[in-house]
Amino acid sequence: MVQRGKFDFDGEEWDEISKEAKDLIKKLICKPEKRLSAQEALEHKWFRKTLKDIKGIEMNGQKLLTFKNFAKQSKMK
Repeated sequence: MVQRGKFDFDGEEWDEISKEAKDLIKKLICKPEKRLSAQEALEHKWFRKTLKDIKGIEMNGQKLLTFKNFAKQSKMK
């Protein structure tokens, strides 16, 4: 269904997910020609809001590099 671009957020597992997060997902799960680039995704309002909420981190320069390194090290193994 996702490959055909037919999906929804109707299940109860989506009830607590923000509209911004759902918007980002829609813009990432679509045809490649319409899909956000990595940079565009990082500039999406969901990332901006989420990262701002985490101790005021801004998406630029050294702070972005630090966040990326943290994310790499934090993945479950």
